[in-house]
This record gives sequence, C-alpha cells and structure tokens, in this order.
Amino acid sequence: MSAARYWFNTRRKAADPFGFFSYGMTKCGSTLAFQLARVALIQAGFEQPLIPFPNRVASRKINFTGMFDAAHVAVLREFVDTLGHPVVIKTHNRPDLPLVRLVETGEARAHAVFRDPRDMALSLLDSGAANRAAGRPAFTEFETLTDTIAGIQNQMDSLSAWLQLPGVRPLPYNRLAFETEAATAEILEHLGIDGEPKRIVRRVLRREFTQKNKGLRDRHKTEMSAADSALFADTFAPFFAHLADPARPAQHLPPGTLLYRGVDSADLSTQNSATSEQKA
Repeated sequence: MSAARYWFNTRRKAADPFGFFSYGMTKCGSTLAFQLARVALIQAGFEQPLIPFPNRVASRKINFTGMFDAAHVAVLREFVDTLGHPVVIKTHNRPDLPLVRLVETGEARAHAVFRDPRDMALSLLDSGAANRAAGRPAFTEFETLTDTIAGIQNQMDSLSAWLQLPGVRPLPYNRLAFETEAATAEILEHLGIDGEPKRIVRRVLRREFTQKNKGLRDRHKTEMSAADSALFADTFAPFFAHLADPARPAQHLPPGTLLYRGVDSADLSTQNSATSEQKA
C-alpha cells in the first residue's frame, strides 16, 4: 500500500470501508467537492493513501481514475479491505459497468457535481483562452459558445448515467460553492463519519488545491447575451427541469433520462456574441 502523504488526526470512530467516487462535470467545482470529501475523511482520522490503480500516472498526487475495469475493481477491493475505511476517488468519466456494479451492491458510493450549463460554458471558454495564451493544450478547443455545446452534451450523458445509479447524491455547483459548509455537512453524512464542516472548509479553501476560477454565481446573467442564454436554456431544458428547478431539490434520475434536447450548433445566435465582447 502506498504511503500516505497527507496529515491525519486520531481516528474518532469506525467507518464502513468502501470506495467513494467524487464525480464531477469539468469546470463545475469537482476538485472542491473531492477535496472536501478527502479532508473530511482525513480530519476524522482516515488517511487517504494513493491507490495503485493500473496505469496510474506516477506524478498524480490524488486518487483519480478515468476508465474503471475489472482490474480496477480487484485493486480497489483489496485496498479498501486492507485500509479498513472509506477512500475517496475523483473522476470525470461516466461509470463503466464494473463500477456500476460496485455502486449497485453498496461496495461504492458516489456524489455527482454539476452546474448550470451556461456558466459551465463560460468557464470552459475562460480556460481555453488562458491555456492557449500559456501554450497548454487542455480546453483549447473551446473558442466560442458553439464549441462548448457538444462537449457539455457529452458530459450531460455522463451526469445522467451517474444520477441513475442507486444512492448517488446530486451536488449542485451553487450549493457546493456558495453554501459550502452545508454541502460539507451533507458529504459527511453521506460518508457516514463525524466532522466539523467549518474546520473542513477552512482547511480546504486555505491549504488545498481546488482549481478555483472566477467562482461567481449565475455569471451568465452578465456575461452571456440574452439570445445565447435562451438557446442554452432551451437546448438543456431537460437538465433544468430535472436538476435546476428552484421549486424542488435536485433529484435522482429515472432510467433513460436525456438531459438535453439536441441543437444544431449553427443555430447559436452569434458565435462571437456579447460574451466574447464582454470578455475582451
């Protein structure tokens, strides 16, 4: 077992051993959610050593996985059995069948982080512009709002796959980013451990890497044209109906849910609209 590189406290009480998957759409606070779960476990006395998954990138300092096959299942089962308590794993992928089976049998738990697709699109554009300027490849394919549509649709499919699994908790960006202590209390309950949300949040925000960008609520209201905002709202109308209705909390999704209508990218009102002008 890899040595833990993290500080941890004296264990307060026992906790069930399982893999906890912190799934998140990109640019939606997924790193923050992962760090809150990781630090919550550490502060409860449950160290978080690196899992020796197949093909793990040696330079990666957190537990992260992309694909998850039978070999990953075997490694995780042995690791958690030896560790004797929960371990949290970050992912951006939709759940492969072996992982689905772990969740269905209760050997794994998960939450799923998501965000208003309009705000997600703006954050993708920010990252694309910054990385092009710095000569980095990530997100550089996103230059206009048009470019973000297909990528967000693909991630909506992943989000839907996670939220159709039993016990997977929806975690909206606005709850995570702006009601962070309340979100942390929910994460603690989901993990089945005790903890102090305020202390956990303070540690994460002051000491841990969270990939925070602008971190603004509803930024599309001031950074996106009304026409583009309306088109996104229509394209992703099923998302808003299932997961963003202010009259009811985000909920588990029924089988076969599709979180977007589909749109011809040429229908975007302006590829270089008010968004680009305001960002210039």
